[in-house]
Amino acid sequence: MSILFEDEYLIAVHKPAGIPCEVDFALLKTLSQSEPLHPIHRLDQRVSGIWLLAKTGEMQTQMSALWSSGLVQKKYHAVVAVAPTPASGSLQHWLVQSQANKKVKAYAKPVAHSKQANLDYTLLKSSQRYHLLQVHLKTGRFHQIRAQFAAIGSPIVGDVKYGYARTTPDGSIFLQASSLVFPHPHTRANIEINLPLPELWQKYGL
Repeated sequence: MSILFEDEYLIAVHKPAGIPCEVDFALLKTLSQSEPLHPIHRLDQRVSGIWLLAKTGEMQTQMSALWSSGLVQKKYHAVVAVAPTPASGSLQHWLVQSQANKKVKAYAKPVAHSKQANLDYTLLKSSQRYHLLQVHLKTGRFHQIRAQFAAIGSPIVGDVKYGYARTTPDGSIFLQASSLVFPHPHTRANIEINLPLPELWQKYGL
């Protein structure tokens, strides 16, 4: 993991695909002299991206409140083999999580025990076979992006759990948490953290 942002209250690291967020915090201690570190959110194990942690329990509470209130702007990039129509738009589904297989099913209308999920997307670039999307996550549901794009027939490349045909060379899902923007709870500064796209995606013409 590499550090993308750090001050006396927060640290943001690049979590590569394949490393779980339940990672031994001894690994994180090599990146920061502060311990313990307090996760503010999670990323799926096979997803890469920005992982934000707090250096105190108080900051974790404050950042979690920002997260829940919608004041943290979260942008992802995803690669799909079937471009969504239209090229830019919004998706709204109601998600139901199965505890049996840790999978989410997306419905077009509310059903029992469902949670509403919303996102905006824009098609940024296309190669001969693949399409790069920017996704603005408006709610933060379990497997939300994966389930919603699968529901419209555009599963994310490598995501065999949600209907893609095969795995990628490194076993990752082509989904990355690429940007976080939020007001710092202590300094009040507007913090923007960005992460470049994975090099592997370039081999797919993106």
